[in-house]
Order: sequence, then structure tokens, then C-alpha cells
Amino acid sequence: MNGDADADPYLIPGTNVLRNKVSAHGEQALADAENDLVNARYSKLASMPLRAEGTVGQLQWIHHYLFQDVYEWAGRIRTIDMSKGGCSVFQPLQLFATGVQYAETTLRTDHMLRGLDRERFIERLAANYDNFNTLHPFREGNGRTQRVFWTLVARDAGWGLDWSRVTKRENDMASFIAHENVDYSKLEAMFDKIVQPLPPEQDRRLLPSIGFKPGDYDDSTTPNVYQALSDSEYERQRQRYSLLMIALKIAF
Repeated sequence: MNGDADADPYLIPGTNVLRNKVSAHGEQALADAENDLVNARYSKLASMPLRAEGTVGQLQWIHHYLFQDVYEWAGRIRTIDMSKGGCSVFQPLQLFATGVQYAETTLRTDHMLRGLDRERFIERLAANYDNFNTLHPFREGNGRTQRVFWTLVARDAGWGLDWSRVTKRENDMASFIAHENVDYSKLEAMFDKIVQPLPPEQDRRLLPSIGFKPGDYDDSTTPNVYQALSDSEYERQRQRYSLLMIALKIAF
């Protein structure tokens, strides 16, 4: 695997800073500008009468809206393979279309998580969340985009998601374990903390915030990094998705 930053076309040459529209040349400067601009966009997005679509296309629309002031590539599918925090590679580009088909089909056959009691809703939310998180469609900003996406899905299914009940560390660890081990128990425990009934009078707007509960770990983030895909990793991923798609066809 090659993690050389020079191989990553998204970075300013000789740095670990993403190319950006705000002329930031330091990681902290970019993080501060990104935080302010994305929060400003979210405050507008939260008042829009959006409906959950359950598609990568909607993920792209959300990402573009949130990050359009920061990155030229906002809303565009990444062009490199990458990983995060030492975990295995996210959805390989060579298999991206297959991963999208699997994620979207699974959510659709789960009826967008509607009509489920709380326990079953949490179980299927965890599994579907991992499917889309494994895609990790964008070079940066996947987490915030997904939180908007799943807040919409949950709201249209009659549930609220209060992300402020968990820390970023809890989310990252639960996501890591699900991605590495296909073990949803930590994600289910996380969602058990944040899933709440939606008041009958809830309008079509999102909940006020998608921010996590403050925690010591939250001041720093583990970046996504370029990772060349080995032949063995590609074959492992290909076999995994072949089995998943077969199982999906048999089940439905």
C-alpha cells in the first residue's frame, strides 16, 4: 500500500492540506474555515422542506450544498481509493457501482426503515448506515453529509436522531468496528442513545443540529488518506460484494 501524500491529487503539493477555495495553507486554518462555512450552510439547509430519497445522488446533493464554499469537488465522487485510522480501504473505486447498488437496494427493500418498531428500526439503521459509510463517497466531509442524510431518513420514518447524545469518538469507534468486522453491535448501542420519537407536529425541517456531544477526542480528527489498492485487497472486496449481492437477490 502506498500512503505517499504526493500521490493524492486532492492535496496542496508538499502538504497534507486539501486544495481549497478559501486560500488556506494550514490544516487548522482550513478546519476553522470549513467549520464556519459548513455550519452557515447547514443553518440554511435545516429550514428546507427536504424529503429522504435514500440514494447516493441525494448524498451528493447534500455534500455539494454543505461544502460548496470550501472545495471545488463538493458533491463529486472521490477519484482515489482511501482509508482512515488504519482500517481497511473504503469502497474500492473499481467496485463502487456495485457498492452503491447494494446500499441503495438494501435501504429500498427495508422500505426506507418505515413502519418498524424502535428495536427493529435501530437494527436496520445500523446495518444500512454501515453500508453507506463503507462507500465513503467523498474525499472529505462524509460524516456530516451522512448525518444529514440519516436524519432525513429517520424523520420520514417517524423517528428523530439526536446526535448530541454521543461523542465523535463513540461514532468513530462504532463505525470502525462495523466496517472492519461486520459487527453492528456498537452502532446499535450508539443509535439506542440517539433515536427518539418524533413529535406528531414535526414539520419537514431537520432537527436543529447534527453536532456531536463535546468530548476530549473531538478536538482532533483522523484524516482520510490516499491508499493504493493491492490486488489481494481488491479480490477480497470483490468476493465480499459478490456474496452480498447473491444473498440480496435470494432474500428479495
